[in-house]
Amino acid sequence: MRVLLNRLRAGAFLAITLMFVAMFGFYLFMSYYTQTVLGYSPVQAGLTLIINALAALAGSMLIAGKLHGRVPPAALIVPGLLAAAAGMLLLTRLTADTTGVFSFYLVPALMLTGLGLGCVMPPTASLATAGTQGHDIGAASAAYNAAQQLGAALGTALFNTLAASAGAAFLAAHPNALPDASVVHGYTVALTVAFALLVAAACLTARLIITRGGRGGSPSHPAPTPAKQL
Repeated sequence: MRVLLNRLRAGAFLAITLMFVAMFGFYLFMSYYTQTVLGYSPVQAGLTLIINALAALAGSMLIAGKLHGRVPPAALIVPGLLAAAAGMLLLTRLTADTTGVFSFYLVPALMLTGLGLGCVMPPTASLATAGTQGHDIGAASAAYNAAQQLGAALGTALFNTLAASAGAAFLAAHPNALPDASVVHGYTVALTVAFALLVAAACLTARLIITRGGRGGSPSHPAPTPAKQL
């Protein structure tokens, strides 16, 4: 439990868990939406999601990779969560008859969520194991991986259920709506919840990992006591 009770490490676990909850719901809906509503083939849907993967790679290598060690972890984690939240928020504006979806909605949303994910993962991984004793490193690393898997499982189940319930309620209230209206409504409701979850994650993580001096540090061993002068 000492691995989890460290304040900075707990912030890293919280951030990555909630990020994966939101992102795996996002991936599920993007796969469904592009194929069932936009009529993309499975290959086209997969190629569309590559935008997100490339943005995540750019965020982790060009932003987090270059700034790691130069800025506090909070300066990467909190903006990363908010960037992903902005991508989710953009997609909540979709309707069944929205035009220009790929250029004005999908591409910006996939880029923002990818950049956010790329900025969150490296510093949280570093915080998860920083400052641990040798025999605790394995436990801290395993807990970090378990947090990702837990978030992915919860996100897929939670948001799929939420979208299905919201879509059914919309269809019951609007029986004459467009065929895809209830489906898109369910997606946007679930993505609205994902947006709120990421904003809450940013606020909670900031409180945990930003120190009183205004900088997000990393768990470490106490500084050694200066040697006494003879």
